[in-house]
Amino acid sequence: MLNNFKPDSTLHKAYKIDGAVVLRGLLSHDFISVIQEHFQHLVSSPTDKYQSGFSRVGYDLFEDLDILNPLLSNPDFRDLMFALHEEELIFTQALGFELLANSSSGFPWHIGTQSFGFQRAEDFGCTIWIPLVNINPKGKRGGMKYVKRSDISGEFMYQSVDPKVFEILEKREAEGEEVSVEEYKMLRDGPLNDPGMSQILGSYEVEPELALGDAILFDKNIIHSSVPLLSHDTDSRQALAIRFISPNSRFDHQRANRLEIPRRMLDFRGPTSFHLTLGLEDGQLLKDSPKLAPTLEKRWLVRPESEGFKI
Repeated sequence: MLNNFKPDSTLHKAYKIDGAVVLRGLLSHDFISVIQEHFQHLVSSPTDKYQSGFSRVGYDLFEDLDILNPLLSNPDFRDLMFALHEEELIFTQALGFELLANSSSGFPWHIGTQSFGFQRAEDFGCTIWIPLVNINPKGKRGGMKYVKRSDISGEFMYQSVDPKVFEILEKREAEGEEVSVEEYKMLRDGPLNDPGMSQILGSYEVEPELALGDAILFDKNIIHSSVPLLSHDTDSRQALAIRFISPNSRFDHQRANRLEIPRRMLDFRGPTSFHLTLGLEDGQLLKDSPKLAPTLEKRWLVRPESEGFKI
């Protein structure tokens, strides 16, 4: 499933410093075609009001791993991921997002509160973001933009801001106070999207051009945003996000359960229950989850026996 990918000698250094790199020509067109074919049946209209910037959304895609296994088990892919991260990783979730031209806003500046909301804030997580169409920042756009960690890290959001937002919501729920969708979005998105912060982030944003088979690899502290799709020769933009965590990641019971507070207060169904079904006590290693156990061997990017990529 890899397209004879040859990493540049500077890739490891750039990723270690910046927290995000573009992996050009990573995936074969055959693999992209398989994802495109199945994508159509796995995403649907958002049920989570926080995901309403997308025309269609899907969480927990390819859970049987049949579609992703050729990638996850590929020795070259495992070599690459180990070389870049200097540790083994575990696949957790695959997500799909669709934007419609001139109507979908996607996500504003954000961090992965949902996808990494079940692990301790300080534990490692990362994403491979794969567009299923060509992305031209000077044309129809529709891709993703991000800020390098070396410029502005989103760590403060995981460590300080996000916990306080959910603490406020938890208190208001306990006291029977209502929260509107608009206020919830303001609390969640406001810290990174008020005019001043938006200007700062915009001054350092990177919006890569991506061909089919290219991908963006970024760790969970990368602040990133959707880029709306402009009317052109494509009506929609679909993308797949594949999440990974460190085997040393620990379950954070409080953070996982707090994700349900806005859904109860605003009476909507979340996009996934993954964080609620791990079957762990607080502080237990996520790799020991009974939910992951049946497929853990396939999910775990075990260090290859070969010497792997020299980068």
